[in-house]
Amino acid sequence: MTALFACGSSSAGKQVVFSSNRDGDSEIFVMNSDGSGVRQLTENEATDFDPAWSAGGEKVVFSSDRDGDFEIFVMNSDGSGVRQLTENEARDFDPAWSAGAEKVVFVSHRDGDSGIFVMDVDGSAERRLTEDGPSAGSDDGPAWKPDGKEIVFFSNRDGDSEIFVMNSDGSGVRQLTENTNVDFYPLWSPDGTEIAFSSDRDGDFEIFVMNSDGSGVRQLTENTNVDLYPLWSPDGTEIAFFSDRDGDFGMFVMNADGSAVSTLGQSDLWFDWLD
Repeated sequence: MTALFACGSSSAGKQVVFSSNRDGDSEIFVMNSDGSGVRQLTENEATDFDPAWSAGGEKVVFSSDRDGDFEIFVMNSDGSGVRQLTENEARDFDPAWSAGAEKVVFVSHRDGDSGIFVMDVDGSAERRLTEDGPSAGSDDGPAWKPDGKEIVFFSNRDGDSEIFVMNSDGSGVRQLTENTNVDFYPLWSPDGTEIAFSSDRDGDFEIFVMNSDGSGVRQLTENTNVDLYPLWSPDGTEIAFFSDRDGDFGMFVMNADGSAVSTLGQSDLWFDWLD
């Protein structure tokens, strides 16, 4: 397996930002959604991963250990103008933009556990959204609802990994899934009516989708391999994901109903795509 996450689509006009270790360490790249036009955005000896486009695609936020531990950075979409947003001795990772690109939500281990934080796009006004302490559990994988009002995430606060949603200020936490399996890495559909996620509730990891209130859970993939990390296309018609169904981990895309699965032949990790 190469690298740390990626994906794409066959639809013309879309671009995918992803991380890959194809040059020997994890760097950030961009390519067209058909796999063509690959361009490298970062180049250093550190690990750069977790990239995400801002609305409109002008900026890319990402995680990097280039200063000795993992922090959140932002750069222009051509790789120029890299700026460090967080600076502490803990691990900061998994950043995601708000719809208007005014804020960045991310995960940090700075309080001894995994919690969700938010900050302004310049790194200021940093604050924790989820509770800290051992009893609060580990919170991860935050994703902003397209209207900016809510954040979905996963947490083991009830003993196993389940999916939760909260208001964008951290209030009103509500649990959406409840079972003895692992439900994680949720992501809103572009219209905010559905949430795609990964789960091993059928015995191995598959891609599922549910209504935004947790009802109407539907399984989209079904095989004996591992399908992980769903990512909606900007128009909501496709879902990209990561799978080892071809014998090695790589990028796949399917229609939003689970049909017409195809591969891009890439083996990379941490991805985001832009219309």
